[in-house]
Amino acid sequence: MKAIYFLLLLANPLLQRGAELTQIHAISLLDLRGQTVSLHKYVGKGATVFIFISPECPLCQSYTLTINKLLTTYQTDSIRFLGIVPGQSFTTAETLGFKRKYKCNLTLLHDPNNKLTNLLKASITPEVFILNQQQKVIYQGRIDNWAYEVGRKRTVITEHNLRDAIEAFKKHQPITPPKTKAVGCFIE
Repeated sequence: MKAIYFLLLLANPLLQRGAELTQIHAISLLDLRGQTVSLHKYVGKGATVFIFISPECPLCQSYTLTINKLLTTYQTDSIRFLGIVPGQSFTTAETLGFKRKYKCNLTLLHDPNNKLTNLLKASITPEVFILNQQQKVIYQGRIDNWAYEVGRKRTVITEHNLRDAIEAFKKHQPITPPKTKAVGCFIE
């Protein structure tokens, strides 16, 4: 049995990070007032959906309507959404400007030292991570397949990956696929 678990662990990079992800509750980020916010407030009570956002990324700007629809449909006490602005490239004023201009209803937090960004190994904006109650990544990747490579978009979205992952979580079903390729702007 241990050999099977070990093989599953090797085959699934999302499971390999399980032990280190238990640290997420101890990470503190900054809200848009510059106040420290502990992630303990958001994780471990159901699913936490982290969406990595860059205020200057055209895809992040374009996805705010979709994100708002997902928030309206799915945000509850057992499913929480957080937007994470990685690094120190954007001031609070720039992030607030993005939030206002694109009518983004997502709670946005700054990760100035990239603690969460590095722990989850986020590399693209927008990129999504869903963590379950045990703080294990159960989905990582794109919101949907609208953008299939940088600068290339479909006219019809045929895969709603984030929505489908949330639905599977709610129904206690496996998320398939658990990982997709995010397309967007690189995190610096």
